Amino acid sequence: MLSQLSLLAIRGYQRHLSPRKGYACAYRMAHGGTGCSGFAKAAIAESGLIAALPLIRARFQACRTAALSLHAKDDQKQRRKRDACDPSGCDCGTLFHLNLCRGSRGADTTPDGCDCTPDGCSL
Repeated sequence: MLSQLSLLAIRGYQRHLSPRKGYACAYRMAHGGTGCSGFAKAAIAESGLIAALPLIRARFQACRTAALSLHAKDDQKQRRKRDACDPSGCDCGTLFHLNLCRGSRGADTTPDGCDCTPDGCSL
């Protein structure tokens, strides 16, 4: 009975909540295969809820580790991108305020290629 309710709850999550979250399972993104909800559904169907709980818990821990790793990689990319941007030497003051340096992609740039966005970098 509990196994059936758990499977029903997972199906509801997969059908209605997961598509609206806007992101995929970190474990699946890092390692491939099924996401955590699919893993949990298969483990419960095969072994029952009580026997599957330790496996599901271990998977969620591995997913958390994968998420932290993916976030660290994203942070590194953003840091490298920020460090590569050096707006020094650009004169954007009056051009930015007068809005005369609109670039083709929506970024404010001067004719010499300087970035005229408020923070000096378009990331």
